Amino acid sequence: MSKPVEHYLCGKFISEGNWSHMRRSMPVHEIILMLEGEMYIAEDEEKYVVRAHDLLFLKAGHTHYGYRVSDAPVSFYWIHYGAAPGVFSSFPTHSSIQVPSMANQLFKQLLHVCSFSPEEADAAALLLLKELERNLQTDYRPHSAVVDHICKWVDIHLHTNMTVNQIAEQFNFNKDYISKMVKREKGVGLKAYILTERMRRAKQLLLNTNASVKEIAAQCGFNDYKLFLRTFKQHEGNTPTEYRNHLYSTQLNRL
Repeated sequence: MSKPVEHYLCGKFISEGNWSHMRRSMPVHEIILMLEGEMYIAEDEEKYVVRAHDLLFLKAGHTHYGYRVSDAPVSFYWIHYGAAPGVFSSFPTHSSIQVPSMANQLFKQLLHVCSFSPEEADAAALLLLKELERNLQTDYRPHSAVVDHICKWVDIHLHTNMTVNQIAEQFNFNKDYISKMVKREKGVGLKAYILTERMRRAKQLLLNTNASVKEIAAQCGFNDYKLFLRTFKQHEGNTPTEYRNHLYSTQLNRL
């Protein structure tokens, strides 16, 4: 397959009790994140008891079946996916994750976007699997994969008048939580990060294009031209025109 990960199906399973997993063998992998109860499941001849916050990785082409009925309520997230050879091949079959809340959020995000388009579902599945892989490592940094994804999204949408609330809604996080998460990784909150990236983009455009300052303001997400001028001067210490002229002067002096 050309993509590292391809999402097929995902969902949240809930049973009130008196349930066991069906017997089947699938051509795709399955990952289960246990939320509640105990599930008694086997892969071929190996039996597992899966409890809350446990992760179960079931390989494609193997037979999976419940070997005992779960009397109490059971709930878990699940995803069926395909992966290129060697991609996410190091997952242990049965493990406990260190920060289940992060995995929960990413599963919720996947469930939210999976009906939008295959591309968005694949991207959300890849993000989820990367985070689960990091979660199982000894040097785990729980927020890094998610923050990387958020920052890439911000970079793509710098031309829009995005807000922290909109980004939080996009990623299905609380706005305070998402800002704190970015601050842990980047040293500044999400609002400050967006502004810093807008200024970085503005400086790149001033240096590398002949676009007018007004056009650059719009390309950096500023609908208010005067606000852009004030913000740029506060951030950089001079106006956009002064910044551009200074750079041109410096380049000429170096010739």
